[in-house]
Amino acid sequence: MVTVPSPRARRSVVAELEGGLLRGADTFPYFMLVAFEASGLLRFAALLALWPLLRLLELAGRGDLALRAAALVATAGVPRAEVEAVSRAVLPKFMADDVDPRAWAAFGSCEGRRVVVATRLPRVMVERFAREHLGAHEVVGCELEYSRLRRCTGLLRGGGEGEAVADRVHALFAGGDRPDLGIGRSEMARSFLPFCKEQLEPPFTAGAATTSAAAPPFRPVIFHDGRLVCRPTAFMSLVILLWLPLGALVAFVRIAVGLMVPIWTIPHIAPIFGGAVIMHGRAPPPVRRAAAEDGSPSGVLFVCTHRTLMDPVVLATVLGRRVAAVTYSISRLSEVLSPIPTVRLTRDREVDAARMRAELARGTWPCAPRAPPAGSPSCSASRRCSRS
Repeated sequence: MVTVPSPRARRSVVAELEGGLLRGADTFPYFMLVAFEASGLLRFAALLALWPLLRLLELAGRGDLALRAAALVATAGVPRAEVEAVSRAVLPKFMADDVDPRAWAAFGSCEGRRVVVATRLPRVMVERFAREHLGAHEVVGCELEYSRLRRCTGLLRGGGEGEAVADRVHALFAGGDRPDLGIGRSEMARSFLPFCKEQLEPPFTAGAATTSAAAPPFRPVIFHDGRLVCRPTAFMSLVILLWLPLGALVAFVRIAVGLMVPIWTIPHIAPIFGGAVIMHGRAPPPVRRAAAEDGSPSGVLFVCTHRTLMDPVVLATVLGRRVAAVTYSISRLSEVLSPIPTVRLTRDREVDAARMRAELARGTWPCAPRAPPAGSPSCSASRRCSRS
């Protein structure tokens, strides 16, 4: 049987991220995520207070100035490593949840010599998601500037608007080559769409998506380290800030009750405090210290979705016993308030491997697979421990 190649297979594509591949064109929630995760609540509130001015600038046709103001408030003084960590561990989850299926059907079917994503956001905030989850070869966007101390100045180099993006797209397709497909809708996209042989603009019709080759299923983001569940739009961010005083009181009551009562009773009393513990399947029984055939101790390894202390606490609640939580960088206050014991790792390969092996020998060990950076000593220690 002979397979006829798809008309769009092996074709190049340039797509706008905000409003093109993503349903929403608003960049504000992503700056709010950086402000909250990299700095904290004060910067989060400061950026929210700036939102009316940002909105007025956008309505006045100065979206580029609004973008630079948001970047200044969200990143000025933040260490470069913190911005990169948020871009790696937090932003992909929210971007993936907003991917337009019809846009992905057209974009994902292009496996050509060059797949380019254009964005109005700083490139560092988008590159990890674009390369790992969208399969992009190149990301075109503005750059954050850094001081000699490797901290963000809050200034942007290179525009994320109009002709600046078009010039960079032209530079990527040198020698008379042109992209086969262009996707986008904003003024930025209209600067490079005429350069493309074929253009798609939202709202995408069913026919536009089905005429392309079958795109591989979009891979959802499962593991993430974000502390916010909902997308921090301006309205939702205001709700979060208004809820904080009452939320702190409710949290105090819940923590106090959780520390005083036996952990196996928490699923039964959780509905009283507005919570619920839902479990599918049957929890494995406690594993006693036992010697395997080779004489090494055995245990049960639980894989958590992100590295906060909350995952092991919920796991202990479901199991009905106090399992130890392996921590990397939580505060001493969190360790004191934790209803379960904590084991602090040192990021030293040999020391951490010994501690992990000892905890696994006791029967149960919750592990966050993306807690340490890939290739780090702690990650190597985790792999060695799991092989043990």
